[in-house]
Amino acid sequence: MSTAVKSPWFLLAGVIVAALSLVVAITGPASEVSKSRTEVTSLVAEPVNQDTVTEFALPLDTPLDQLPQTDVGNFCDTGMIEWLRRFGTEVPPYHRISIRSAAEDGAMLVVDNLRAVDVNRYEPQPVMHFQCPDAGNADTAILELRLDRDRTALELVNGSSDNTRPFAFNLEPGEQGNLELWLLNDDTYSYSGRIVADVTTGTAKKTVSLPLNGEDPAKFDRIGLGRYGRLIVSPGQTKDGFRCELYPAGYSRWRPREGDEIEDTFDCSLEKVRSVLAEIGRGP
Repeated sequence: MSTAVKSPWFLLAGVIVAALSLVVAITGPASEVSKSRTEVTSLVAEPVNQDTVTEFALPLDTPLDQLPQTDVGNFCDTGMIEWLRRFGTEVPPYHRISIRSAAEDGAMLVVDNLRAVDVNRYEPQPVMHFQCPDAGNADTAILELRLDRDRTALELVNGSSDNTRPFAFNLEPGEQGNLELWLLNDDTYSYSGRIVADVTTGTAKKTVSLPLNGEDPAKFDRIGLGRYGRLIVSPGQTKDGFRCELYPAGYSRWRPREGDEIEDTFDCSLEKVRSVLAEIGRGP
């Protein structure tokens, strides 16, 4: 009968394998151990590009006759938007923000108490309201925030301003969500500031700034249109033509909303735009 003789190296390898098996049994596979766990710094927030959905406050003497032509009907293409940005101040009707948890494991990340801070109010200059229409939205959490009153955002339920609730967004590890933030004001003044939100996981909490789309993603600049906001100018279907919407005196919102009635909608030339603005300027 022969006797098997085990090498000391064979015995050492057996000990190592047994030790590793014990570690895996206690902590799980190595890939699970290395996963990043949820921290308040796990939030990743990025502005969502909306190059075809935006609005501008333009000086009344902006040379609209030099505005590049578009091949997309009543919508704005990239060349037109670049031109508008050179001559005016971009004030998007809403800000789309993508938020996600960069964690791979661990607790839920809670984003809430979205609000405006460092808000400054100042007198607006006479400006023209130029609109690049919206072709439609994807499903997202829609929030409204009044700059002239309560500066804490509320989430719309079923898209209605008459039915709101406090905003809170829960993100599981790796989960992503989208926000659509509408900044509202009375248009008598212009406003600037920053948008922040609280991020919480477990007992840890942190306040972070949310980046916005527009000229400066670190802040917002909400231009008040005053009486000139009654006229909304947008691209027309023909060369050198525009589409105009005229609202009654007292209208002071950036975009038509439920309950607002248009006084007149018409195709307009640059000369017609100028004459309507001049008439509004002479009004009460």
